[in-house]
Amino acid sequence: MITRLEVFSASESAPELQLGNLALANSDPVQIRDIDGLGPVKANINTTALASGRGEVLQGTTTGKRNIVLSLGLNPDWAAQTMSSLRQLLYAYFLPEAWCKLRFFSDHLPVVDIEGYVESFEPNIFSQDPEIQVSIVCPKPDFIEADATYLSGVVDTGEEEHVFDYLGTVPTGFEMRVESSAENVAYTGNLAVIVKSPTVPQTFEVDPITIDATRNFKLSTVRNHKRVQNVTTSDGTVLNRLSAMTDVSVWPELKPGENALTVAAAEAGQTWTLAYFNRYGGL
Repeated sequence: MITRLEVFSASESAPELQLGNLALANSDPVQIRDIDGLGPVKANINTTALASGRGEVLQGTTTGKRNIVLSLGLNPDWAAQTMSSLRQLLYAYFLPEAWCKLRFFSDHLPVVDIEGYVESFEPNIFSQDPEIQVSIVCPKPDFIEADATYLSGVVDTGEEEHVFDYLGTVPTGFEMRVESSAENVAYTGNLAVIVKSPTVPQTFEVDPITIDATRNFKLSTVRNHKRVQNVTTSDGTVLNRLSAMTDVSVWPELKPGENALTVAAAEAGQTWTLAYFNRYGGL
């Protein structure tokens, strides 16, 4: 059950807007009466008809944007508020074209965020029971956990698997940093990151890569933010190492359920840290 909603605005003068406990009746000035658009977004299944015979050929699938519609009731404290002042308060968050972030609290999932742009703000000004409908278009349809999950370990020569459960319902990319350690101060050679979800391996490899006291290695497999870099430890200068990516490499993703991670190199001892956000297709 969804228990609370917070709204964040791009305006620095507007703090997060807390819209109360959705599970209980309350006397908040702005009350949530309904929320549409929280389930899985409808997929587009692209097919091509066969020249003869039965059925069609699958060409691909895509999932489009999410449209969240909030129905908000106004219940002013007449000593300090009016219907008009509450509408003006909401304009700071929900003016059309404005960016906003919604944060959902529930008793069945971790705290999750989704970002979008206000499409419309429709008040029913002259009703005896005023209500406002706010339509928010979210180009990226997934709900993303507010806090990252971290894993860490030591690079070996390929013998060890780190098994863990990915709790999200939508595949996700990750970021990984590999650094030198007292056991292996400087290394130049290949580095492989292998993810099995649960059995088919997704292998990413760079060859060569240098990891020492002056520079570490950073990999991002997050869609639209894919990176292969050496990062200078002293000032954060970034060197693109996409050219070192081998031809057989793919960009690994974590998939719902059990995942097995291997971080391997010709020499063991470097330390690695992996971070990812759980992603959910619906609440």
